[in-house]
Amino acid sequence: MKRLQAFALFFGATLAMAAQTGWALDLNPNEIRGKSSKEPVSVLQNRYFLKAFRPEFGMMAGQVIDEAYLDTSLAGGRVGMFFNEWLGVDIQMARTTVRDSADRTALNSVKYLPLPERDASGNAIPADPTAEQRVVTPDPEVNAVHAMQDVTAVAAPFYGKLNLLNKWIVYTDLYFTSGYTRVETDQGTKNGMSFGVGQRFYLGKAVSVRIDARDRIYRESRAGKPTSKNTYSWDLGLSYFFN
Repeated sequence: MKRLQAFALFFGATLAMAAQTGWALDLNPNEIRGKSSKEPVSVLQNRYFLKAFRPEFGMMAGQVIDEAYLDTSLAGGRVGMFFNEWLGVDIQMARTTVRDSADRTALNSVKYLPLPERDASGNAIPADPTAEQRVVTPDPEVNAVHAMQDVTAVAAPFYGKLNLLNKWIVYTDLYFTSGYTRVETDQGTKNGMSFGVGQRFYLGKAVSVRIDARDRIYRESRAGKPTSKNTYSWDLGLSYFFN
């Protein structure tokens, strides 16, 4: 009987200890350790390249890419200023060099006799046999671009870095532009809107390389009718940020 009582007492003590252990596992860790005085991490790494209130001056060269009968290259410069690390303004000015494309050269090499003139009834008027035959060549309607000036807002919300073969870290950001454009064409000066996207690669803390693509929208005349025109271009540029 005494042995049975001793075993029951031991078994009861074991259950009590297990219950106390299980209760301890349910405690809130914050009640044991206390709350941390540090704020949660929101930025994994500080920016290497800071551009707020640093004047930017740069040069660029590129191409107008949507013209079938002209080869139009562009070159110019830009100035800009960021008010914080992701929002700023940009002024870009460019002049162009215009040449006939291979398609237009091929068209201009074609020669043909013009269609005969017709009277009010639609009948062909016989040509004067003593008159000199007139030869014409086809020439498409074009409105060449000679200069462009853009004043745009710049938003650069994406910033990161690239690891090149574990040898070189290049910091970069992706930006968007939107604003006013002034385009000088064969038909005169046109005012419109400019929209673009680009990416910048930082080479140290003062120099950057940027790739820029823009769409300039304005009105021009086609076959005597006003028409909306999109002039697409891309350029590659080098910029310097002053301290």
